[in-house]
Amino acid sequence: MWQKATSMFQKKNLPACLHYSLSTLQLQGFIPADFVEEGVSWEQLTHHTTASLLDFGFVWSDMIAMNFLPHHFKLLEWSHMQRLNINSVQMLETALSIHDLVALRLTPQQLHQMGWNWAQITDIGGTKDNINIAASDISIYFKDNKKQLPLPVLSKFKF
Repeated sequence: MWQKATSMFQKKNLPACLHYSLSTLQLQGFIPADFVEEGVSWEQLTHHTTASLLDFGFVWSDMIAMNFLPHHFKLLEWSHMQRLNINSVQMLETALSIHDLVALRLTPQQLHQMGWNWAQITDIGGTKDNINIAASDISIYFKDNKKQLPLPVLSKFKF
């Protein structure tokens, strides 16, 4: 009887337990480092919510070690990115393309807060036409020094 009761809390083979709830895995003594050591990919955990994975203890370095890919960013909300302290350099580690970045629908302010600059955006294929950001916001948030954008004409009246 005691063996049956304690067997629930004994560590098992992690890859065979991936369908378990995170609370069950935690009760069995698993921590995020175990997932990394066992070679579990982030893709294998996408049936869990991002919030529950972060509450379990996963951090950005674990996610990268588990082959976090650009399309996985779509599963993250802005609050998750802030909690993980993700910046532009870290996002670029995933081989992010301009299409991946645009699909996230981040505001110019959010991109700026994450440290994005115009050089990084153009390095991944961004142009003023495909980034979906107003020219005035590019000038304000991304310091496009290569070419000064013309300011919109508000009035033809001259002083």
